[in-house]
Amino acid sequence: MTKIISRYSRKLNSYDFCAGTKIRYIRGLHDGSMEYDLVIVGGGPVGCEIAARVGCDLKSLVIEEHGQIGLPVQCAGLITPRVVEMTRTEDSILNKLSSAHFHFPNGLVLEVRGKGTKAFVVDRKSFDQICYERAVSAGASFSLSSKFIDFSNEGDKLKLAIETNGERQIISTKLLIGADGYRSRVSEIEGLGRPLERVKGIQVDIDYEMNEQDTVQVYLGEKVAPGFFAWMIPCGSFTRLGLCISEQFGTPANYLRRLLKQLGLDQRRRIRASSGIIPIGSLRKTYADRLMIVGDAAGQAKPLSGGGLYTGCVAAQCATEAALRCFEEEDFSARLTSTYQRAWKRQIGRELDRGYRIRKVFTRLDDRKLDEIGSILKREEVIEILSTGDIDFPSLIAPSILKAAPSLLKFSPQLLRSFIGK
Repeated sequence: MTKIISRYSRKLNSYDFCAGTKIRYIRGLHDGSMEYDLVIVGGGPVGCEIAARVGCDLKSLVIEEHGQIGLPVQCAGLITPRVVEMTRTEDSILNKLSSAHFHFPNGLVLEVRGKGTKAFVVDRKSFDQICYERAVSAGASFSLSSKFIDFSNEGDKLKLAIETNGERQIISTKLLIGADGYRSRVSEIEGLGRPLERVKGIQVDIDYEMNEQDTVQVYLGEKVAPGFFAWMIPCGSFTRLGLCISEQFGTPANYLRRLLKQLGLDQRRRIRASSGIIPIGSLRKTYADRLMIVGDAAGQAKPLSGGGLYTGCVAAQCATEAALRCFEEEDFSARLTSTYQRAWKRQIGRELDRGYRIRKVFTRLDDRKLDEIGSILKREEVIEILSTGDIDFPSLIAPSILKAAPSLLKFSPQLLRSFIGK
């Protein structure tokens, strides 16, 4: 039978659900009689955020390919206060951060101390489970261990084929949202393409307690993490160490082994390890008739940090508003689903575009140029500007930095000059 948690199973303990015991079932899925207002493919935080927001207004189903909410973990778990507030996930917080140390290839360390808490470190499995619990409490149904196969437009609805435990079923929905990650099957079938670029990441939690519990360490350089960066995050009694690299540079595990040895941490006990892909560069089009694409599936991760929870939650809000409007007007055409794209573009589109342009400059920098930039940023007046930065909108301080350190313009004059005065 298909594992489904329904709006009628709210008393079910989330631990029992995630452990695969005491599962409630809904009959009817096998014979095609299950009809929904909204089906969301992907039960991560973004999919759950949409499900929680539509609540009991719509009969919704979330299809999740994994059998356990919150696994596998594929995130550094560093989020901003905005995300915690939006998702109400305070209980997942492990630590709070106010400072960052940037390590350049030549050994220079740029210390930036923010004013107040800049980010929270969360237990990502717990974070995801809280998001799931909100969705179930709001009235959403979940189908675990279910693979989305295909869909077809039948005029007044979409017919979806899904597979659970080797058994294929057909369900129908008026509206479909793809929140199914960087390899989005929904986007692929609709022909909307894939994000422009992918970076490969890996991280480990190790049995090591950092001295500075309020500071994240960031490591830059071609030998450390080409095309991206490495991080060392204090999590109380343990430390989270990881990195991402541009796809063309091979296997991130090799770089992680080298970094662990360089830091003298290669013999420390590894508590857990995870890996994943971050899509960079948003899709040109994220909607169609009866369909919207959200989160990593739409390439909405921040190009400079790879973080996708804030941008994904914003997009989830926009998708929810568009979905409810579709039902209010009984119009599921691209005329109304396109309002989703206009909304997320208005709220985060400019930041994603600016971030991607800055990233293209960053990926062309060799270690010598990175060291030169480090020496420029070391100036007191620049550090003061950096300390006011917003992790969710990092490009906002670019004009101030370029005005305080105009010598940075030489690294990409035409591109960087476009930020001044905007």
